[in-house]
Amino acid sequence: MTLAEALQRGAATPTQVAPAAPRRVPPVTVHVFSDPACPWCHIGQKRLQRAVRQYKRRYGQAAPLQLSWNPLLVDSDVSAAGEDVESYAARRWGLQSSAQWRGRLARSGLPEGAAFADWRTVPNTLLAAELVAIATDQGLADQAVDLLFTRTYEEGANISLLGELLDIGEALGMQRHELRRELTRTDSQVRAAVMERDVAAKQRLKINAIPHYIVCAGPNSRTKYSLNGAHQTSDLLGAMERVAMEEAQAAAAAARAAGAQSAGPQSAYSAALLKAAGGKQAGTTALVY
Repeated sequence: MTLAEALQRGAATPTQVAPAAPRRVPPVTVHVFSDPACPWCHIGQKRLQRAVRQYKRRYGQAAPLQLSWNPLLVDSDVSAAGEDVESYAARRWGLQSSAQWRGRLARSGLPEGAAFADWRTVPNTLLAAELVAIATDQGLADQAVDLLFTRTYEEGANISLLGELLDIGEALGMQRHELRRELTRTDSQVRAAVMERDVAAKQRLKINAIPHYIVCAGPNSRTKYSLNGAHQTSDLLGAMERVAMEEAQAAAAAARAAGAQSAGPQSAYSAALLKAAGGKQAGTTALVY
């Protein structure tokens, strides 16, 4: 059964004579665990963008789909000012040259629009994660993440630096002086929250590789999928559709059995994601249908 068929079936009731209009597509949330310092996350973000576009084309621009960006700092030992890519590869993996590694990334990323045209620095991304957190509160997280990846891998910028982040924030429409004040606070609640969420992702959710995706239909979702790594666009799209389809089927069954029930209260961040992480662990073959 396709998502469209599930929605149409869910709209029908035994007392209806004429066919009912399709039900509204259930809301889908993709929790993304990512770090601009991770080049595979750049590729993953491009694939995710494509999956979102395809989902919207199939089910309409109004189909409720939300991306939730979560920090997971891939290497906290990176210098505060960032490191040259060659120096980092030598320090981290003992490579005499990063050419083969970078070449493999470029070949994988090129079909997705991740060309790695001018990649110079492996950044320290603590401040960048704070910028994303601030942007999230202003409804600008998707744009902020896109700019962080573009500036790092395609335009040769060093997003470890405060000035670069202020430029990005300004390009997003943020007030430069307010952003500077927040990013330089010694008692920053934003920084504390970012670090807490980073620890929760690594220790409580036990995510040990990024990008990582948890696809669900809200904190009380009946169906959840967890995908680890830079999955193909078809895998991500399949997860979104499967979650929406199974949620629509479950909601219709519940309505027929006992009537629609209201959702519970919004749970806290850690509780919601722990619940999501306990859902179905699905690989590529399970999501393509």
